[in-house]
Amino acid sequence: MSWFKNLFSKSSARRSAANPAAPVSSENVTASAAAPAAVETAAPAESAALPKIAIITGSTRPGRVNDSVAAWVASELAGRTDATFEVVDIADFNLPLLDEAYPAAYQNYQADHTKAWSAKISEFDGYVFVANEYNHTVSSALANALSYLNAEFNNKAAGIVSYGSMGGVRAAEHLRNLLAELQVAVVRNQVMFSLFTDFENFADFKPTEQNAGTLAPMIDQLIPWAQGFATIRTPQAAAV
Repeated sequence: MSWFKNLFSKSSARRSAANPAAPVSSENVTASAAAPAAVETAAPAESAALPKIAIITGSTRPGRVNDSVAAWVASELAGRTDATFEVVDIADFNLPLLDEAYPAAYQNYQADHTKAWSAKISEFDGYVFVANEYNHTVSSALANALSYLNAEFNNKAAGIVSYGSMGGVRAAEHLRNLLAELQVAVVRNQVMFSLFTDFENFADFKPTEQNAGTLAPMIDQLIPWAQGFATIRTPQAAAV
């Protein structure tokens, strides 16, 4: 504390020289510290709205099992009170092979299906992608849907639920690269289902308890990330 004493002594000397009639004393310091200037306190901010998370399907083909996995994810998360969840089926948007003339970053959309897809994706703070592995990579339907947009995904968070012969791990890794380009931050935890142990007859989705138990920890990471990135998208809210 010697540095503080020296600083205090120098400050006292300056004040005494400027006003000899008002010497600095320990009583003055104590009184000043005991009666700080009134500080206006801001009213408590309203509680932030719950983050909205989309559960996005990754396949559009007839006979797919992807929608049953997405439905299971939604049912497992229905009881949570820290976010709202909605299944978004890319099949509902009838997206053809990318047919926009301008790059997605321009947001100069011409087709009605693109505008509808853009409006829906813009609603959410985060995403859970249900990614099936096909030919050692992410499905063409999901890659195509992602290619339509850009800014709508920027500065948001995502988690991945993958499945395939090896748990869909290769699809998930490739999907992480696609999402990185769209400025989507993917949480570390991941859910992986095997076609051999989590699907009866490779068709009926019946997840094992061990693999099903990995969903909650992933969502536990996703929600705070989604909330954090919301402050980046609206910096003025963070400054209030």
